[in-house]
Amino acid sequence: MRQGFKSGLLLTVMICISAILNAQEVNAKKSMKLGLSGRVQLQHAWNEAFSLIDEARTKHGFRIRRGRLQAKAEITPFVSAVIQVEARDNSPRLKDAEGTIKLFTDYYLRFGQYKIPVWREEFLRSSGDLILVERSLASSFLIVNLLSARQIGIEFGGKIFNRLTFTVNYNNGSGEGNSELQGSKTKEVNNGKMLVARLDYNFSKIVKVGISGAINNVGTRTDSLDRTGNNTLIAPDFGIYLPAGFDVEGGIAFGEISKGFLEEFDNKEYTVWDVTGRWKKMFSTAIESLGGLNGVEIAAGISGVNSDASNTDKAVEIRFGPAIYFGKNTRLQTNFEILDPAAQNEDTNYAVRSQLTVNF
Repeated sequence: MRQGFKSGLLLTVMICISAILNAQEVNAKKSMKLGLSGRVQLQHAWNEAFSLIDEARTKHGFRIRRGRLQAKAEITPFVSAVIQVEARDNSPRLKDAEGTIKLFTDYYLRFGQYKIPVWREEFLRSSGDLILVERSLASSFLIVNLLSARQIGIEFGGKIFNRLTFTVNYNNGSGEGNSELQGSKTKEVNNGKMLVARLDYNFSKIVKVGISGAINNVGTRTDSLDRTGNNTLIAPDFGIYLPAGFDVEGGIAFGEISKGFLEEFDNKEYTVWDVTGRWKKMFSTAIESLGGLNGVEIAAGISGVNSDASNTDKAVEIRFGPAIYFGKNTRLQTNFEILDPAAQNEDTNYAVRSQLTVNF
């Protein structure tokens, strides 16, 4: 039965890929337009820390980091929808499922599961065009503490005037794929919800800034015990995009993590930050003998977490490395990573991570 399911799933994926390769846009009976896209990312990692987990475990290996297929439908001139599924390490799951209704000229109402408007690196930058192979240490901290990434809810936003936009989002606050309606006993489920607001101001095509704020009521509550509280966030961020091929993005976030969420006696304050940049040069002519190689890139970033939740939440990470392009949508990256924990009993960890990305 399980083998049959896998075979059926593989056949379905092959049919979908075939459709994508033959046509980027197809007509659908109930849609004005249907567009298909996707992403394949093969990653190889060598990590010094792997041997600390299990002496029998290999220190390096390949994985399917992302295998995604997305369909975007334009139902009417005012209504659109997106659905995205992912098979990562052979575990299919739903990523995005959203609908959007245009209101007046410059506003919209969105509903479903999608990324909430927090942290430029997570919210505005696609996983198919990350500056470095993975998102930063700061981004990971916010995701783990349910202050970023995907949530289920509703959103209202739009353009206040030409350069200023706003977003207000109300969601479960319990993370990707968690409806909070199934009686789960995990600490993410709560009786409250999450409220997020964001402003973005574009000074020009070169300089863009934003600021997000969030409050997430998290923790568990029973008849005998109340461990609920609020995870909070204030996060300004920026992006600088120079014509010479230089891009720099960064931000800082600070707030509190609830004692109920941490299952400790006190709330814990935190500060996380990140600055990441790259220089990219595309050639005027592709090198056909090298698979159409037509661009090079060098990128680097530094990120930090400072939290009194535990010593392991105090660390600085440095990452850097080159990349080459085989056309606009295919990139091979290699990153060297150095993670330096603040705890005296923890050693600096070194890793090398490479990734081949094909966006289609």
